[in-house]
Amino acid sequence: MPSQRTVAARRNARLATTAAVGLPKRATLKLENNLSYKLSILNFLMGKVTASIYRSKDLSVHQWKVLSVLYAHEPMPASDILRWVTLDKAAISRAVRQLQRLELIERKLHPIDGRSVNISLSAQGRELYTRMSEEMAVLQASILAGYSEEKVKVFLAMLSDIEQRLRDA
Repeated sequence: MPSQRTVAARRNARLATTAAVGLPKRATLKLENNLSYKLSILNFLMGKVTASIYRSKDLSVHQWKVLSVLYAHEPMPASDILRWVTLDKAAISRAVRQLQRLELIERKLHPIDGRSVNISLSAQGRELYTRMSEEMAVLQASILAGYSEEKVKVFLAMLSDIEQRLRDA
């Protein structure tokens, strides 16, 4: 249980943050200023527009997420994919099996720990991911069109920063 000093420090930090963004100390958070709500809506809307890209390749959203993580961090055991996606173990396991059947990924024994299996993209999986990623980049560019490069960098940096803060919380 946190000490009274820790609780007070956290409360003071929240109040300072509230004041820094121009809200009164006891403000009711308006829906249009609710970060959780905004991010949820953005996630839903982005999911709708990106679905056409992975569905056109006969992939599910779970398969797309696993492919994306493997492209960025391969090779890795399936259990490590959990760190990077919002899927449970069973969903990851199903996606991995399906991707293996489609010959988009390969499973190999870990070179040091023979009990562990590493997963990586096959040549076919890497080529498919590259094509899909190019389509996603075009989509993202159209969504962010009209914003300066600097604003986009700041926006993406803030999202990364918020993600890290939430992971550390």
